[in-house]
Amino acid sequence: MIETAFSLGNTTLSALDNQGSGRVIIGLHGFLDNAASLAPLAPYLRDSRFIALDLPGHGRSFHRPHGAHYHQMDYLQDIYTFIQKQGFEHVIMLGHSLGGVLATLYAAVFPEQVTGVVSIDACGPLTMAESSSAEQINASIRSRYKKVRNKLQVVNLNDAVKARCAITDIQAEHARLIIERNLTQDASGHCFWASDPKLRTRSTLRLTEAQAEALMRNINCPVWIGAASKSFKEINALYKNRKTWFSNSQRHTFEGGHHIHMEKTDEVGSSIRQFVEQL
Repeated sequence: MIETAFSLGNTTLSALDNQGSGRVIIGLHGFLDNAASLAPLAPYLRDSRFIALDLPGHGRSFHRPHGAHYHQMDYLQDIYTFIQKQGFEHVIMLGHSLGGVLATLYAAVFPEQVTGVVSIDACGPLTMAESSSAEQINASIRSRYKKVRNKLQVVNLNDAVKARCAITDIQAEHARLIIERNLTQDASGHCFWASDPKLRTRSTLRLTEAQAEALMRNINCPVWIGAASKSFKEINALYKNRKTWFSNSQRHTFEGGHHIHMEKTDEVGSSIRQFVEQL
């Protein structure tokens, strides 16, 4: 995978790009991750043009300006602009966790552009009841009041890896791969966070279950869903309730945690390759 930057006009999206030929596969990572988390899948997609993006605020991509935040739907605008600028007409969306949610949402909103969706440990949008709307907005505003900008505090990579592993089921080697891309260095070699602290603020308002269903029913293409057996996401149970939302879907379960595509890369990658080849 080759380090690449794509212009969106006034901003730039960073990415890892295999610069291959054939069908275009756009990779979207999970919350607080980056393109490095999807790089292990590249060998299984060598017959396609695989571009793993750093979403805004993550990795080496641009930060939204002061006063702007990271609405989930705004990521769809970024993806749309990227696709239009590159002149891609038909793409496959591949995403993990948050990226999987965005992949399905994009396929729902722009069904004419998407020929297939790969969603790793995600099964459509996260939802909350409409009765919690006031509570959600209150929590969002309060969280944004606190988070302003990164403090110039030196980050120890080993400590950061240990901290990440302490709160999630990710393996240390995989956490290190992701965290390294979320750091920047000064001339003396000291590391600082490059990711935007505003990413940690609360969502303004999540979709309701009815809204999520209406969107997912608008997906026309085949959908591949990979469920991790030991993940907090509990995708198997969610898929059981949402299976009818998708006109053409398949679910595959793999033994492991939330970053199953990094843990069981050969199993997951081979299954995704087979799905892509059949599109």
